[in-house]
Amino acid sequence: MEQDQQQRNLTERESAVLGALVFEYIATGKPVGSRSFVQKYSFNISPATMRNIMFDLEALNYLAQPHTSAGRVPTDKGYRYYVDRLLGSYELKQADFSGIKSDVLTREIELNKMFASVTRMLSDISKYAGIILTPKPDFTVVKHVELVPLGQGNMLFILVTRTGIVLNKRVSVSQVLNQDELHRFSKYLTSELNGYSIFAIKDSVLNELRAKLNPNNEMQLAIDIVELALVEDESQDLYIEGIENILKIPEMIDEALLLPFLHLIEDRKNLIFILKRNMRSDGVSTLIGEEIDEGSINGCSLVTTAYKIGNNHVGVVGIIGPTRMNYKTVVPLVDYTGKVVSELLTKMSK
Repeated sequence: MEQDQQQRNLTERESAVLGALVFEYIATGKPVGSRSFVQKYSFNISPATMRNIMFDLEALNYLAQPHTSAGRVPTDKGYRYYVDRLLGSYELKQADFSGIKSDVLTREIELNKMFASVTRMLSDISKYAGIILTPKPDFTVVKHVELVPLGQGNMLFILVTRTGIVLNKRVSVSQVLNQDELHRFSKYLTSELNGYSIFAIKDSVLNELRAKLNPNNEMQLAIDIVELALVEDESQDLYIEGIENILKIPEMIDEALLLPFLHLIEDRKNLIFILKRNMRSDGVSTLIGEEIDEGSINGCSLVTTAYKIGNNHVGVVGIIGPTRMNYKTVVPLVDYTGKVVSELLTKMSK
């Protein structure tokens, strides 16, 4: 019977009360009491009826009571209900998020500076922590290739992409090549690889180039050099800005909330894994409390969206904050920022 009670749908009145209570707690950070709550939100019911509704919502695990004499606060389940059903649809208007300035980002020639600017803007606007998982270079388009001699069959392979990513890789071959030979290789590779993504180059372009050449053509070695340079899978970088904003939020001073948050931020390998799980889906993903990492995170929420180059999901942008974050601002802000980054990267890759 108790299990059925916990699984039942909320009534219209319960849903309205829960939505208003979550909104109030997000705004104030203080447990919500029945009497003041009825008066502030003009519910046409008595404080006693409100207490009964809150009691039922607590029994359903949407609310919790920190202390016997205190008011109620939302649980992770309460926030989840609020985000999924009560937030409503939102319109993305550029004027609403003038802090995400695409003209400023466009002026950033180097991609890493653009990512730093985006995370800083997200942090400044939301007052939480902005986060970006960068693309793998595989999805970026080649602009220029340069081979620099290092002596004794060693060389530096430099690949510049249209999005500003520069890859440097030390490559060794058995044949000693002089500067003139490497210059010819560089011209050939730039001419043949310009306009292709690194993924396409590894997947098919090199094989197609090799098939066109005579087996004894010296450019076969140039193709070998590219294969050696691109054989390793490039890792994705993580940018985080605004951790100090989280430390200013009163409830985050609590050690039980602060330590899991700091562990999440410091364990970048695990955080990248969490972000990658949401990289293939469209729209905004909201992970609340223990949803983030199978119960090991309390008091934090992670709101993310994937951004694209063309039709390919290549990275993730988002905001980390307390579960008591302003979802009405954060969700559309993250959505809007993902669209801005997608548009800029797609333009830069052409």
